[in-house]
Amino acid sequence: MQHFSSAARRTFQPPFTIFCDGKILIPRAYAVVKLPETVTSMDYQSRKVSRTNFSDGFGSGVKITVESSNGDTDKMIQTFWLYQKADYILADVKILRKSGAKSNFMSPLTTESAVFFPPYGDNRALAVPFDNDKWIRYNAIPFGTNVTSHEVSAFYNNANRQGLVIGSVEHDVWKTGIKLTTASNVITGLQIFGGLASDETRDVLPHGIISGEAIKSPKIFIGNFSDWRNGLETFARANAIVTPARAWTNGVPFGWNSWGKLQHKISFDKAIQVSDYIAKELQPNHFENHGVVYVGLDSGWTRLNAAQLKAFVDHCHTNGQEAGVYFTPFAAWRQSDDAVVEGTDYKFRDLYLYANGQKQLLDGGVALDPTHPGTRQRIEHIAAQFKQAGFKYVKLDFLTHGALEADSHFDPQVTTGIQAYNSGMEFVRQTLGEDVYLNEAISPLFPAQYANSRRIACDAFGDIDKIEYTLNALTYGWWLAQVYDYNDPDHVVLDGYSEGENRARVTSAVISGLFLSGDDFSAAGSAAGKARAKLFLTNKDINELAIIGRPFHPVEGDSGSSAANYFVRSNRDDFFLVAFNYSNATNHLTFDFKRIGLSASESYKFKELWGGEIFNATNGLTISLKPADAAVYKITRLNVE
Repeated sequence: MQHFSSAARRTFQPPFTIFCDGKILIPRAYAVVKLPETVTSMDYQSRKVSRTNFSDGFGSGVKITVESSNGDTDKMIQTFWLYQKADYILADVKILRKSGAKSNFMSPLTTESAVFFPPYGDNRALAVPFDNDKWIRYNAIPFGTNVTSHEVSAFYNNANRQGLVIGSVEHDVWKTGIKLTTASNVITGLQIFGGLASDETRDVLPHGIISGEAIKSPKIFIGNFSDWRNGLETFARANAIVTPARAWTNGVPFGWNSWGKLQHKISFDKAIQVSDYIAKELQPNHFENHGVVYVGLDSGWTRLNAAQLKAFVDHCHTNGQEAGVYFTPFAAWRQSDDAVVEGTDYKFRDLYLYANGQKQLLDGGVALDPTHPGTRQRIEHIAAQFKQAGFKYVKLDFLTHGALEADSHFDPQVTTGIQAYNSGMEFVRQTLGEDVYLNEAISPLFPAQYANSRRIACDAFGDIDKIEYTLNALTYGWWLAQVYDYNDPDHVVLDGYSEGENRARVTSAVISGLFLSGDDFSAAGSAAGKARAKLFLTNKDINELAIIGRPFHPVEGDSGSSAANYFVRSNRDDFFLVAFNYSNATNHLTFDFKRIGLSASESYKFKELWGGEIFNATNGLTISLKPADAAVYKITRLNVE
């Protein structure tokens, strides 16, 4: 276990330095707040440092408080939580002004001093996207440029995997940004702050302003790890301590979603036919979890009337299935501004989130104010339809609309986009009820406590390029399954793609989280698509891997904005290795046992779960993968009694 400490020079301009195991981790750092004038922790006339023992949900340790002041009415308070049994510390900054303070930028940690990394190997800074819209990607960027990340970042050497992880563990007020400048083996500038708003957060306005006699930054996480991957998982668990994940005990959902092939061609008859096909052909052949499959109606479900919705849900129940449905609580589509909002007396223009006096359009939908009573009455009206029919799975889409910064919100206490989003999502959760599985599609990375799962990327179908795009999000975002119950890799569409792509697409799902099909299983659906489903959705070994429901993690972190080629996971006595070939040529992949997590001195039995091939190997392996294909290996140690 590492030991952290901090020190501040006893002068009138005191930056603080963070030490880890007696070595400087982050030198000469300070706090910065814009009020709107910029003040730093070095600008105050006097300061007082106190140390107290404490214990909280993270553990026990020492809390260091630095109170800087310009008299009794103007104070900055920096707080550092140092834990006895943790590889990280927490910190925040607070402003106290009796006359009142206003800010839309608060940084607990800023430094322009050098943070050195090994001169060998491959130093990277991870850029994490704010949401999963517009096919945005994670990017592990080589040192030598400027990087902006959202909510968290990891800075690491890929050769030895040593790395720093810095991020926010509070997501109730701020959109958190991490900005850094790097040279070949050094971070030359680093700042983590609440108050990021840009085109990547989908905003046209600056971040909203918070105000009061006391205002506070997000609480930040600063960790030093021998493996950056463990660091990101530790960061995720720290977030789950602050806001625990929405509870779910029924296992990872297996199922189907209509947005794959049917989309707006969905009808009552086709929905019934899909349910029947799944019940007859797939459920008896290992495509189920705890005897349940979720059959979901996506956008277009409004083509079914109330009686048909109820009949569909009841039919699913007779087939041993639960029914799912779709909702965009914070976005409106193709309506007149003066149209009356369903279930309310308001017009849509009353509910809009305005920026510079203009309604905000994102992805073709108009953003609605999550705090407006009309938005909430609409949510209650639609939720009542879902409850009346008996749906137990709701896909919530285009949620980023509710997190946009705006000229104002109906609730005057809400002044930032994330405050509005929290308010709206809490209302959605309470209105739909705790017995419904909630899955977020397009949505911010955080906060995470309102849904059971979140889509890891944007829409993905069955071609190898979209598979690779989805796996980019798994490569650098697998750890999100520590704050959500499961990751969602989107529906699996098989019809129209090669068998290699089918293997790769199914594999990408089962090593990520949810396992949802998307092909047309109605009477009019293609015979080829149904044949592919029976071949690729019913592999017992593969589906048993899916039931685990836990994501695989990458072996390497050097793929930039692309996906890793191979992923690993251990499960009790078994170890699994998954390899992908995203190219149009045969690929030869070599694995070093120690690098992937096996012992270099032992021999192992390998079973490839798609084809059934079995072989033994010692201290290394080279495999050949056909173009646009995947392989899944179950690995067991030989000579185990």
